[in-house]
Amino acid sequence: MSDTPITDIPVTAQGRRSLNLALIVALAALGLSGWQYYETRLTLDQARLSLAQSLADAGGSARVLREQSAATLGALQATDAKLALLEARVNQSAGQYATLEGMYQELTRNRSDWLLAEIEHTLSIASQQLQLAGNVPAAVSALEMVDARLARFDSPQLISLKKSVSKDLIELKALPYLDNVGMTLKLDQLMLLVDTLPLAVDHHRLAPVSATRAALPAHASWWERALSDLSASIGELVRIRRMDKPEALLLSPEQAFFLRENLKMRLLDARIALQGRMGETFNADIVAARSYVERYFDRDAPATQQWLATLNGFKDAPLDVVLPDLGVTLKTVRDAQERMEVKP
Repeated sequence: MSDTPITDIPVTAQGRRSLNLALIVALAALGLSGWQYYETRLTLDQARLSLAQSLADAGGSARVLREQSAATLGALQATDAKLALLEARVNQSAGQYATLEGMYQELTRNRSDWLLAEIEHTLSIASQQLQLAGNVPAAVSALEMVDARLARFDSPQLISLKKSVSKDLIELKALPYLDNVGMTLKLDQLMLLVDTLPLAVDHHRLAPVSATRAALPAHASWWERALSDLSASIGELVRIRRMDKPEALLLSPEQAFFLRENLKMRLLDARIALQGRMGETFNADIVAARSYVERYFDRDAPATQQWLATLNGFKDAPLDVVLPDLGVTLKTVRDAQERMEVKP
């Protein structure tokens, strides 16, 4: 293979112009691309700076907002504290106002208001004494005092009250007398004396029987005297007594203790029945207590006789009487008080 020498291709003037034109176009395109790259880079840098500035501004705004929120929260808490203090002062002022209002009403009461208040209080106490303790004399005394107080006033508003008080007073005075307090004290005294009552089995209550010895003549023989002494000795060893209820002599000390306690319980039940004005129960307990004493205690002893005499004083006590109710009179007083309060 032979080496062929490369020869220069001749370039014409037209081809040189085309080559220069192509070179100019390439250089222009390259410059345009560089300019566009520079413009894009500049735009991106500006956008980055703007975004950083916006982010910085947003962070500052958020910090300002947090500070403002904290300040607002502190102001709200301070406002709540002030409102609570103000509410407490308002409540205190309301209480003071109510107290002053009550004091003013007390000061502005007239004579009739005070009279009705006093009568209402007296009637309430009398009603309690009548219903709880059955104390008729105390209720009568209270109503008489109220009637005397009302007699000093001629107000037409008190006419219905006067009539009601007079009616209750007549009904109470018509009731049979019952000394409730006195009977209660007597029952208490009987319960205290139970331990002192002698039992039929007590030896110190059995009187010794003296042996009767026939008078012997001065010239009696020795065997007659010996026989008389022997008879007296045998009489002291053997005693014959008559007992209608022999079981009373068979009580042991424990049974005697429970007997006395049962007797006290009977008296206590009678006391409760007396307070409740239960006549049937009261009479049954009194009869049972009397039966215990007459059966097991020494009826010949003065203490037992006095105890039974006191117990017999409770016979036929008027406990079944229905006591009147003072509720109508109390309602009349309260209605009069309400009319006084609504009066201008």
